[in-house]
Amino acid sequence: MSDYQLQSANIDDCLALSRCFDSAAALSQWGGEGFVYPVNKLQFLHQLHKPDTESYQLSLHGTAIGFGQICDRFGKHHLARLLVLPQYRGKQLSYVLLLSLMARALQQNPKLDFSLFVFKHNHLAAHCYQQLGFVEKPQPGSSHPDLRFMQLSNQQAKTLLNANPWYLKTTAIGPLVHCVKELQMQEPFHAHMD
Repeated sequence: MSDYQLQSANIDDCLALSRCFDSAAALSQWGGEGFVYPVNKLQFLHQLHKPDTESYQLSLHGTAIGFGQICDRFGKHHLARLLVLPQYRGKQLSYVLLLSLMARALQQNPKLDFSLFVFKHNHLAAHCYQQLGFVEKPQPGSSHPDLRFMQLSNQQAKTLLNANPWYLKTTAIGPLVHCVKELQMQEPFHAHMD
């Protein structure tokens, strides 16, 4: 049994994240437009911290294993810049990251649905989202031909979270989301998040 923790990412967490990218393509695939490689620390932080966007770090026993953001976009909890660190991929931690972010978002506002974008060529991440119940929908606003827009209702998210022993807890260092279960998905799955 593992106890994963999701907590707000601080500046040091974000700067450590910036060192995960070894090319302009890798940084753009993860962060989208506006990120510059080689990474300039101030520019990276400025681009990462947009209005109505909160950054979170997923950790296990104090070791960072993932990162994601919850944004207020399209009238939904929009999940963005999802990443399982390279050394922890292949262990289904993408599911832990997504469910932790959903639990945190529902704690903030239990009425909003969820959305995210995924590159069309990233079949592994899209498969992960589909296993959780996300479905492709028309893109809001101007369409980007390389992206798929996916949504999940808040009721489906609540059902997912209630089907697993997830719980929220507030500690001295802030709100944490705990997962005390090894995930049992229907099939072996290995994915990283772009």
